[in-house]
Amino acid sequence: MKKKYYITTPIYYVNDRPHIGHSYTTVAADVLARYQRSIGRDVYFLTGTDEHGIKICNAAAECGMTPGELADEVVVHFRKLWKRLDIRYDDFIRTSQDRHRRRVQILVERLVEQEEIYLGKYDGWYDESEEGYVTENTARENDYKSQISGRPLVRHSEEGYFFRLGRWVPRLIEYIENHPDFILPISRRNEVISKLKLGVEDLCISREAEKLMNWGIPMPNDPRHSVYVWIDALSNYITALGYPPLDDGEKDCFDRYWPVDVHLIGKDILWFHAVYWPCLLLALELPLPITIFAHGWWMNMGKKMSKSLGNFISNEYIEEICDEFSVDYYRYFLLRSVKFGDDGNFSGERLIETYNTELANGIGNLLSRTVKMIEKYRSGIIDPPRVDGVGPEEREVISCANQLLPGNQLTSKKQDCHQPGKR
Repeated sequence: MKKKYYITTPIYYVNDRPHIGHSYTTVAADVLARYQRSIGRDVYFLTGTDEHGIKICNAAAECGMTPGELADEVVVHFRKLWKRLDIRYDDFIRTSQDRHRRRVQILVERLVEQEEIYLGKYDGWYDESEEGYVTENTARENDYKSQISGRPLVRHSEEGYFFRLGRWVPRLIEYIENHPDFILPISRRNEVISKLKLGVEDLCISREAEKLMNWGIPMPNDPRHSVYVWIDALSNYITALGYPPLDDGEKDCFDRYWPVDVHLIGKDILWFHAVYWPCLLLALELPLPITIFAHGWWMNMGKKMSKSLGNFISNEYIEEICDEFSVDYYRYFLLRSVKFGDDGNFSGERLIETYNTELANGIGNLLSRTVKMIEKYRSGIIDPPRVDGVGPEEREVISCANQLLPGNQLTSKKQDCHQPGKR
């Protein structure tokens, strides 16, 4: 049996079109998935969109649309860009899909039955741009603005359901300390452990449904409330594999691929993935991810990209780069320009310089000289490769090269999860 490899990107908010940050994570995951396929592993690559939450509701209201209409419109741009960038994912999940909604409700029901969820009241600060609650100390340290977006925090007070996060923190700390590859890079791992040891409050996992325009997944035990973003969104990594199992004709490959080999994310959502998600899995008695890797941000003009600063690399600009230089060069530039895990700095000058020095002058000149030598010394003819007396590694290279010849190209077929009634 082939060794499996399951890799995921975050699922992206549909409050706006994709940008360079989305493409960076997804291209990196695609490259890792391709490599694992090339060495013969059974690969499953998941991406998708997160379509619930107050950000989507607010963005839809500004556009005079319902949240569902906005989600349907924006998701097209994600799919279109991934196709343009030759992203070869195996599944694209949307949190508005019935396959996800039904399974999230079952997971919540299970946690309620285990008394891991209780009714309480939240009174404090809320970061709408990041869909997260903020402690008084953190709010004060950041002048009551979002640590990520810089937008003002919102004072929030309402009844809600809470997950007993604090109950699982000691076990999580022990797990992180005993599994050095669980959170990478190491600097991010150290940040998470330090913050955990300061103490963690229980997690509010619901909002009043009417405040979300009834857009979301109803709490199965109390439809006045909706399951809120992080327990909803994070569950996609297992609902996409058909967990919990339902007789609904959807994929059934949880046992085949879980635990995930790599959750690839941006560093701004590390806490949610490295703390909330593992504690939920512990409460559900499910295996934890093997690795959560948090890469850095793309900067422009030395600052984190934002529309208000005018340094934003938009979906449209990405299309222009691909038109002028090629899709392959855009992918190359993203992964070549920064040590993976660190922040990267984008500039148009660097884009052109890398193209000229590394591809045109480096690889381009090598190709040009090779072709001229073949023409000069071999009359432009390359003899068929000899296979006598060569080892298995050389034979594999020859076989791969032959597949590139016209008429010999093979179409790759994605691996599908088992579906009931299909083989």
